[in-house]
Amino acid sequence: MSKEGYFGGLPDDLFSSVVAFLQVTSADTVAGKAATTALAALAGEEHSAANTIFDVRTIDAVFKAIELKADLEILKTIGGGAALVGPLGAFAGKLNDLAKFWAGK
Repeated sequence: MSKEGYFGGLPDDLFSSVVAFLQVTSADTVAGKAATTALAALAGEEHSAANTIFDVRTIDAVFKAIELKADLEILKTIGGGAALVGPLGAFAGKLNDLAKFWAGK
């Protein structure tokens, strides 16, 4: 899934990878709710980035994206089910923190 006009804060390839992973994982009967929560956090982060009025340090944004990419790769190795619920919650928390970053908090 590609973003129109580079909307949001995550690089397009990372955004697409996160969306694809969360869409597939949301079908998991055990981890589905956690994946849906993470997907909502991603939407909030992208909205916050697109509407920021704050000047943020570019290097900080880059390192936050690198960290999220590494976390996504770890999530992919876990598989599915109950083992994924906690890590998905942590991933959603990092997305929420990134939304706060774009909001200057």
